[in-house]
Amino acid sequence: MIEQDNRQLLCTFSNSEDYHKVAAAIKEFYEVYSNRIFAFSNVKNIKEIYLTYNVLNVKKDSPKFPNTILAHRKKQYNVLYTLNALNVLIKEEYGSLNPSFILDWSLYSNSLIITGDVSIRIIPLKIVSIVE
Repeated sequence: MIEQDNRQLLCTFSNSEDYHKVAAAIKEFYEVYSNRIFAFSNVKNIKEIYLTYNVLNVKKDSPKFPNTILAHRKKQYNVLYTLNALNVLIKEEYGSLNPSFILDWSLYSNSLIITGDVSIRIIPLKIVSIVE
């Protein structure tokens, strides 16, 4: 059995035309845990696809798949986020980066929180498919 600590959640940016090809390429590039890739679309722009998947035993200096970021997930609210975006969000909500601040995750249910050009982007998501 693989331990949870050996997994990393990655998110690869794609589009509605190419995401099946990108998912296949990801499976060639990484050892994908459970061989499942979740495809989400941006509710406001269905051409934007976000592929999320867990990889096993990826080292810091390993090559990275193009257009891919390390992500985290708040499972009970289905929120995907980067640590940088979370820090910016806390600064915007609280006024400073305070480790005791408790974020109301329910406000961000079914979304991806990433850093954008000026601040953060909160992208509403809906699942398109599970690529196995």
